[in-house]
Amino acid sequence: MSVRLTIHHAVYFVLLFLLVGAQPVSNFMMSGMEILLAVNWALEWDMRNKLRRAKESPLLWFFLLLTGVHLIWMIPSQNIAYGFDDLFRKLPMLAIPLVVLTSRPLNKKQIEMLFFCLVTTVFIAAIVGRVRLHTIPDIAYRDLPFISHIRFALNIVLSLVLIVAYLHRMFPRQPYQRQGAGTALGRWVMTALLVVVAISLLQFLLIIRSYTGFVILLVIAIVLLATYWRRISISLRRTGVAMVSVVILVFAVISGKMIHDYYAPVPLAQGPLKTYTASGNPYSHTEDNLIENGNYVGNYVCMEELQSEWAKRSSMLLSDTTVNGYAVMPTLVRYLNACGVTKDSVGMQTLTDEDVAAIENGIANPVYLHGGSLRKMYYVMLFEYESYRKLGAVKNFTMLQRFELWRNAWKVFCDHPLFGVGTGDVVDECHARLAADNSPLTGTKKHAHNQYLTFLVTFGLVGFIIIALAFCLSLRKSKVLRLPLFTAFLTIVLVSFLTEDTLETLAGCVFAVLFFCLLAVYREK
Repeated sequence: MSVRLTIHHAVYFVLLFLLVGAQPVSNFMMSGMEILLAVNWALEWDMRNKLRRAKESPLLWFFLLLTGVHLIWMIPSQNIAYGFDDLFRKLPMLAIPLVVLTSRPLNKKQIEMLFFCLVTTVFIAAIVGRVRLHTIPDIAYRDLPFISHIRFALNIVLSLVLIVAYLHRMFPRQPYQRQGAGTALGRWVMTALLVVVAISLLQFLLIIRSYTGFVILLVIAIVLLATYWRRISISLRRTGVAMVSVVILVFAVISGKMIHDYYAPVPLAQGPLKTYTASGNPYSHTEDNLIENGNYVGNYVCMEELQSEWAKRSSMLLSDTTVNGYAVMPTLVRYLNACGVTKDSVGMQTLTDEDVAAIENGIANPVYLHGGSLRKMYYVMLFEYESYRKLGAVKNFTMLQRFELWRNAWKVFCDHPLFGVGTGDVVDECHARLAADNSPLTGTKKHAHNQYLTFLVTFGLVGFIIIALAFCLSLRKSKVLRLPLFTAFLTIVLVSFLTEDTLETLAGCVFAVLFFCLLAVYREK
C-alpha cells in the first residue's frame, strides 16, 4: 500500500476515534467528525477497492435501500421542506456505512481501541454529570448529560455490554483462550476497575431515571441466552438462567415494596374526614381520590389558610409558576400531602425553609428531594399512573404521553395503511390528528415516539415490509448475528425503537449506524 493511502488510513482511524469519543458528549463535534471523515474518504479515492468492498457488503446495500426508500417517499409529500430536513438529519445513515464499510478495514486491536474510547468517554461524562448534579442548583435530571439523556442511556447500556464482553474474554473457560491483561494480577486489577465503572454507570442510569435502560439490559440477557443456547456450556446456561431469574425476582420484590410504600395509607387518609381546621375554617375534599405517598391529594385543603401562611414564608404568589413550569399552588398541596399533613396552617408550620425552597423550585414531593434514585424513579412512575387513572392526565408525563402519541400515530397509519403519508408529512399528519381529536398533547413538537410506528406512518405497510425484508436479508448474508456482541447491540437498538424515534435525530442515527458498522467489521475480524 502506498504512503498516501497509509496516511489516509491513519487519518481515518483518528477521525473515527474522535467521532466515537464525541458521540456521547457533543452533537457539534460529532457533526464535524462526520464531515471530516467524508472528506478524507473522498480524498483517499482508491475507488476500485472501495467498489469491490461495496459489492461484497450486504449491510451497505441495506442502508442504500433505506435511504432510497426515504427519497422515493418524498414524491407524495406536501411538506417538501421538512422532508429534506429529515433527509439531512439522516445523512449519517448513508455516509457512515459508505465510509466504514468500503474503507480498508480496521484491525481487531484498532476497533477494540474505539470501544475502549466509548466506555472511557461515557464514564467520564457520567462523572461530570454527577458533579453537575451537586454543583448546579435545581438542574433537571434530563440536563445532566451533555446530549439527550435518552441517547446517553443507550451509550451507557452499550458500554456495560462491552465491559461484560471484555471480562468474559479475560476469564474464559479454557486458559489458552484468555485475552487482555497478561498477568493474573493485571487481570484482577482490570476486573476491579471495570466492575467499579459498571456499578457507577448503573447508578447513573438511576440518576437520569432511565427505565428503558434497565429493561434493555434484561432483554439483552434473555436474547443472548435464547440465541446462543446451544453454543454455550451447560454450566454457563445454568448461570445465565439463574442470574436472569434473580434479576427478575429482585425487580419483582423491589417493585412490590415501592408500590406498597407508595399506597400504604397514612393516618390522615384513614377514618372519617374532618370538616374544619384547627382554626375553624372549612376544609375542601375533592372526589378524584388521587393518591400520593399513601394520602389523598385533594383532601384536607384550606385555601384561605394556605394563602395567608404561604405569604409569610415566600415572596412567590401561589398563582406564580415555578422554575420547571408548574404552578406553585398544586406543588404546595402535593408536597404537604406527601408529608402526610393537612393542607392548612398546621401543615404549613411543619415545613422547613428547605421545604419552602424546594416547593418554589417545583419539587412536589419530599421523596424527590431526599429519597434515593430508585425510590424517586418509582414514585414518579406511580404518580404518573395515578394521574392518568384518576384524571386522564398525560401531558408532561414521560411514559403516559408516549401512550397517547402511539395511539395517535396508529390512527394516522390506519388512515394511510398501504403507502403512508410520505417522508415530509409525518409530523404534520400526526399533529393534525392530535388537534382533530382534541388531545391534551395538541401543540407538542413530538410525533410518534416509536420508530416502528414512524416507519408505518411514513411508508405504510409496503415501505415497512420492504425495509424489514431487506434488513433481515442483509443480516443473514453478512452473518453478523454469529457475534454475540453484535446481537446485543442490535437488541439495544431494536428495543429503543419501541419507545423512541431513534433514527429521527442526528445523535440517535449516528449511535445506531456507527456501532452497527463497527461491530460488523469487528465480526469479520
